[in-house]
Amino acid sequence: MNAQGLLASAGINIGLAIVVLTFFSIFKKQLCSAPVYLPKKLATGGIGPLQEELEGSGFSRFLPSASWSLRALRLSEDEFLQTCGLDALVILRLFKLGIKLFTACSAIGLLVLLPVNYTSEHEPTKTLSHSMDSFTMSNIGRGSNRLWVHFFCLYFISFYSYYLLYQEYKNILTRRIEWLNKDCSRPDQFTVIVREIPVCTEHHDLGCCVDHFFSKHHPFTYQWHMMAYDGQHIEELMELPVAFVSFKSRWGAAIAAQTQQYVNPLLWITEMAPEPRDVLWHNLAIPYGNLVFHKIGVSIAASLLTIFFAFPVTAVQGIVQLESIKKWFPPVRALQLIPGLASIVTGYLPSVILNSFIYCVPFAMLGLSSLEGCMSRSKKEIKACSMVYYFLVGNVFFLSLLSGSLLYQIGESFTHPRSFPSRLASAVSAQADFFITYILTDGLSGFSLGILQPGLLIWHLITSNSLWRGSKNEPYLFSLPYYKVLPTVSLSILIGSVYAVVAPLLLPFLIVYFILGYMVYLNQIQDVYAIVYETCGQYWPHIHHYIIVAMIVTQITMIGLFGLKAKPSASILTVPLLMLTLLFNEYCKMRFLPAFYKYSIQNSMERDEEDEKEGVLQMNSEHALLAYSPPYLLPLNFTSPQSSTIQPLVSST
Repeated sequence: MNAQGLLASAGINIGLAIVVLTFFSIFKKQLCSAPVYLPKKLATGGIGPLQEELEGSGFSRFLPSASWSLRALRLSEDEFLQTCGLDALVILRLFKLGIKLFTACSAIGLLVLLPVNYTSEHEPTKTLSHSMDSFTMSNIGRGSNRLWVHFFCLYFISFYSYYLLYQEYKNILTRRIEWLNKDCSRPDQFTVIVREIPVCTEHHDLGCCVDHFFSKHHPFTYQWHMMAYDGQHIEELMELPVAFVSFKSRWGAAIAAQTQQYVNPLLWITEMAPEPRDVLWHNLAIPYGNLVFHKIGVSIAASLLTIFFAFPVTAVQGIVQLESIKKWFPPVRALQLIPGLASIVTGYLPSVILNSFIYCVPFAMLGLSSLEGCMSRSKKEIKACSMVYYFLVGNVFFLSLLSGSLLYQIGESFTHPRSFPSRLASAVSAQADFFITYILTDGLSGFSLGILQPGLLIWHLITSNSLWRGSKNEPYLFSLPYYKVLPTVSLSILIGSVYAVVAPLLLPFLIVYFILGYMVYLNQIQDVYAIVYETCGQYWPHIHHYIIVAMIVTQITMIGLFGLKAKPSASILTVPLLMLTLLFNEYCKMRFLPAFYKYSIQNSMERDEEDEKEGVLQMNSEHALLAYSPPYLLPLNFTSPQSSTIQPLVSST
């Protein structure tokens, strides 16, 4: 890609973003578009308050403004946390992490690395026109001592990344503990889900209501919680080897959820119950032993999807390498007859096509994760997050990197075989301009079109002015798509980490990407997306893992580049940095990860004592179905259904 293609992509994306955001700022102030842009307020307060608020602004409603984005400067995290929850805050913290990281990287890259690269005494090979060669690491000669500047910058960026990750992990964990301690009214804090209840050996029935010493199970517990959680009629329920067991205290629930209750580990599987609104009831019918086959099948399907997606990615990179295609297919030269068309085709079109293909991937992965048998929606979306992330890493990053230089390497390797190592070393920097266009398209165009929601807006205008007039005031509430946002943003961090040392000119575009993304999703979370569940920050360990993967890829890439640049000492000294990254990750997993999936007995007892003094714990225990006896850990001393207060609510099956 030449400089004209890069400028064409930047101009189109910037112009499109300005136009789209201008239209959004106008549409957001119109009462007729409130179901699209203010559905949360419309669902909670109705049309009356919005009508007074919007119609009272007069002619200014038809003028563009940036008032929607100024909330990002005024809103505090504590206010956002109270209204939207910790999971939503994790998204904003990820954008803030990107801003902090790449602001520091840009300062180093633009002030130190960029002059070092541009003023190098080495003249790069001019066999293929890449607009950023003079500003990248490929402009440094083989064996040059200037490579030590890149080496020390790599170490600084890595240590700064460690610091940011550690602080974010610590901050999210602190807020998670505060959130769990504050929200004591949630029923899942006292509830444990028990799967694969054993069949009564005496009566050969899952629905046995007789108390046995080692197999006291409660067949109606599932049904009662089904009514409390899901609101369905008891006649529609089916009997399953699953129970939701309520305890009198957090202490008892935590111990029961984190201990093995039976000799056979495939029976009596206990864990903390998810929120009532988070449960996927139909997946509870899947036998626990069969889940491994579901996971294998989903993994195979996701791998096949990733492999088949290689074809459109390769085709997109073929468009980028237009100069190479001309040698093999001369009719392509007709694009040069129209001024500027070739620049648009090579600079803007490939990133648009690639982002169009990627748009459908998160939904496909979410559908695959639904088949895995997760018992909650949050676990299903967390699984989809990981699948989408590795899909993007494999196809968008690695495959674009390899296929982008494939046509060039095939042609040039036969004519100049001795220069093959240097061309391979510059393959990463040669794709820097493509990734700039990808960041511009995904950020400026993608975020702006995402906040405008043109498809939904057109559909709303059609339905509100047609025979379906009754639906014009109904809000369009959708759940927050974690499985789409988090992997995409994490991929941008991966791209920025790799190119922070190799091609620092990309970094300012990433800062714009994260700032715009922060403002857009702050608006969307507050006004558009519905919060359908709360995991109390369990997404952050996965985000931490994605960033660690980005750091590892960056350091491995630099080891290879230092070697191909005939600087083996720098390559050898980068290996300890890679080991340090792995050790840092293991330390964070030991220090923070257990607190995201296990409940501290100490903290549970402290909260129980506080609730007991305030009289809250006694109120919850009156409605508890089953009680945990503190002096005994095993076996679970379940009460019989005859003595339960819910006996009048259920009928025998």
